[in-house]
Order: sequence, then C-alpha cells, then structure tokens
Amino acid sequence: MNMLLKYSIIIFMLIFSLNCQKETTTTIDADPLGEISKIPEIELLEVTPLSVVQYADSISFKIKYLDGDGDLGEPNPDIKTILLIDSRAPNDLIFDFHLSPRAPLDAIIAVQGELDIILNNTILVDDVNSSETATFSIFIKDRAGNESNQLQSPEITINP
Repeated sequence: MNMLLKYSIIIFMLIFSLNCQKETTTTIDADPLGEISKIPEIELLEVTPLSVVQYADSISFKIKYLDGDGDLGEPNPDIKTILLIDSRAPNDLIFDFHLSPRAPLDAIIAVQGELDIILNNTILVDDVNSSETATFSIFIKDRAGNESNQLQSPEITINP
C-alpha cells in the first residue's frame, strides 16, 4: 500500500504540473482613443443638398466632433459657439449657432459625437446672377476659447 500511495502522489503531481500554465497578462489601455487634445477637433461627414433654391431650401452640414476635456457648448443660449462662414462674403455672411453643453459643466471628460448644423436658407449675393456657387467654412469654439480646426464644405450651387 505504501507503494500505491507513492505512485498516486507521483501521478497526482504529474497531472497537476501539466495543468499549470504560466499566466499571461494583457494590459488594456483605459482610454481606447489615446491622448485626446483639449482643443476641439471636427470632421465633415456630409453636406446635403449640393444645389439649393435661394430663400427656400435648407442646407445640412453633418460634422463629427472630439474634445479632450468636454468643455464644448454653453449653457447660455445667447452664446454662439458654432460658426459657419459663406465664402462669397466672408465678412458679411457669418452664421452662428448655439451649442448646448456636451458634458456636465464641472466634468473634465473626453466627449465625441455628431452634430447636424442646419442653415435654413441662403441667398444669391448678386440678384442678377442666374446662379452662384459657395463654400462654407465651419469651426467650433469651446468654453476655454479654443477654436477647432476649420472645415471647408464642397461647393454648393445656389439658384434663384
């Protein structure tokens, strides 16, 4: 019996040692986006339509935003933080829009998402033209005053 006990212990140790494997550790970055700038970044996803009738048609600008500290948007609706500038008269045709906060005001967190900016209508700058083409520049400002990169829309035809 003593011999049977020795063989049982040897077999048990052999089976146990075969089942033991070296543990591997995988580190997962807590922030899958990596380091994100506190200066907002925007990307133009879509502009529709590319041909409009003055005074009648709206233009939709769909943008994607990313901000490292979440200070996009203002609680005060009188403060405009999205600017859309018409290339045909960049000093005169500036449209500004309110953006509500994207995160709680006291939070310092990265935010990302999509926005639809709607320009309700546009005009011909010179009424004698049969049509005009325009591009629009778009940028946003955060509460710290940082301005995002500036986007350029494709050409949009404005018809009478």
